Amino acid sequence: MFKRILVIFFILILIITIAIVSLIVFVDPNNFRGFISSTVKDKTGYELTIEGNLRWHIWPQVSILSDSVTLSNSGAQKPILTADNMRLDVELLPLFSKKLAIKNVFIKSAIINVTNESKGQNTKSLPQSQINSQATTTNQTPSETELKNSTNWANTLSKFEITDSTIVVQHNDDLVNFRNLNLIVEQTANKTVTVDLKGNVDRNQQDLLYSVQANVNLAQFPEQAIIEVKNIDYTYKGIGVPSGELKGNIKATFDYQQSPLILKSQNLIFSVNNNNFTGMLVANLDKKPEIELLLNTDKIDITPFLQPKGKTNENTTIQQTAPVVSSVNNSNNELSVLSTFNAKANIDIKELIANQIILNNINSNFVNNEGITTFNNISFDFAKGKIVATGTANGKQKNTQIKLNTKINNVDLNTFFKQIETPNDLEGTFNATGDLEAYTFTPSKLIESLRGNFAINVTKAKLVNINIQNIIQAAAAQYTRDITPPENQKNYTEFDKILAKGYLNNGNMELNSLTANSGTLDVIEGSGRVGMIKHDLDVNLSLKMLGGWHGKSETITKLQQLTIPLHIFGKFANLHYQIDMEKLIKDLFENKLQQSLDKLRNKLENRDSKDDSKSKKHKAADILGGLLIK
Repeated sequence: MFKRILVIFFILILIITIAIVSLIVFVDPNNFRGFISSTVKDKTGYELTIEGNLRWHIWPQVSILSDSVTLSNSGAQKPILTADNMRLDVELLPLFSKKLAIKNVFIKSAIINVTNESKGQNTKSLPQSQINSQATTTNQTPSETELKNSTNWANTLSKFEITDSTIVVQHNDDLVNFRNLNLIVEQTANKTVTVDLKGNVDRNQQDLLYSVQANVNLAQFPEQAIIEVKNIDYTYKGIGVPSGELKGNIKATFDYQQSPLILKSQNLIFSVNNNNFTGMLVANLDKKPEIELLLNTDKIDITPFLQPKGKTNENTTIQQTAPVVSSVNNSNNELSVLSTFNAKANIDIKELIANQIILNNINSNFVNNEGITTFNNISFDFAKGKIVATGTANGKQKNTQIKLNTKINNVDLNTFFKQIETPNDLEGTFNATGDLEAYTFTPSKLIESLRGNFAINVTKAKLVNINIQNIIQAAAAQYTRDITPPENQKNYTEFDKILAKGYLNNGNMELNSLTANSGTLDVIEGSGRVGMIKHDLDVNLSLKMLGGWHGKSETITKLQQLTIPLHIFGKFANLHYQIDMEKLIKDLFENKLQQSLDKLRNKLENRDSKDDSKSKKHKAADILGGLLIK
């Protein structure tokens, strides 16, 4: 039994040896040169040139080796592909049936140029008769044509592999190099191919590393294809990259349709660092791109992407070259890209975190049509309140223009200032409406560019670290003993409601009118400025103090009728005030003294009328009355 096995094994070795020897003796690999080139020409429209002789490589795989190869487009200045060598791994037995069954095409250290110089006239776009004509006259010699027609070789391809290669892609006048490219395309059953791609892009001290695994169903190609992206891993790092590194992955299934050219996603899942998204994408790329996007996420934390405070000076230095760019932007619409596509989008984000700022239940629904984006809804919860806006963004006109009709409901000011990390002396529930315009969406200039009218309503307001009643009462007590110093030592002023109207300009809220009231204070009118960039204010108020006085009731009655001017100014966290009580008190008590003197004069006049003989006293009373009036 054992001898039989040895004999059979020996016979197999002998058959394989004879087959290999027969292959080397009877099949010259150079016979495939014209066949391979013409097949590439027929399938792709590109011209394949093989330098040197083709030769067999037997172990560990039957292969055909070549020297350098080039792949060119007709009329191009440079080849689209150059490689030092190429290896074709083939099946042994099909060769004896005049069938070139290629298991693998292996190309190493290739340089692929996708530039203007590599462009030419791709014969795949020409009529078939012209292709055949060019294939005979340009690509092949008569002997090669005869060889192809006489041999009638057939071919199959199972695998295509490129390693350690570079792709040079030209975008306008800029060249982008895709380095360390490793690509494997392998055909499986049912006209499905698997794609495994790895490499990196190194540019401007920034590096993008990527890895792609996908399955492509080509059963109905070129009319249709189904691309299952099993995984795309990416890492983007280098100088100027937010947070120093961006990394994540993408998974989705895409339906590709050739006419019209449509790409539709299913089960789209992707991540950026620790932020995960799901959604759906439909892109009609037939003419002008039309995009539909649905995007959802439970949580986004963009804190790592924001500029670190410690690098402010460094970033400022880098931006010193910005004046040249800004001069261009001022004369161009920053939103002009909106004219290049149409889109519909709905974005839902349950929570967004940016440093201390937390936004919840964000929903954005907008439509972009012919360069004008209409925001049907922008809404989110912020600082215990809700902000809603509608509007437009215009990318068609000469200059940037963003218009928003905004409503702010029940925002807690104390929470708001804490989240934006700004000290403040104003608390309460904030409500506002406004029609706003912006002429840039550059974050550093956005607030300064805002224009528009607004109306503000603050309820249950508290002005912390300033007690207006105490200020007024203490000032009055300095000028009259009828008023006692305040006993209430609270360090705040409360208002039931504050109403204001004004407009935004150069980062300031210019207040045209301001009124407020409480149980003890009534602000009749006010005006001034609130700085949103410098976090300061300068406001003039005219108010009446209706309660909280301590002293003689007659004097308090007088003081309650006074209109008192109050000037509040300074940084939000360090407010100052000015109040001129001296003139008010003097005017008040001069009137009181005048009334007393008038009474005295009347008494003297009454006495003089009873005693006409006392003419001197009458004259003295007239003189005294005149002096008192003066």
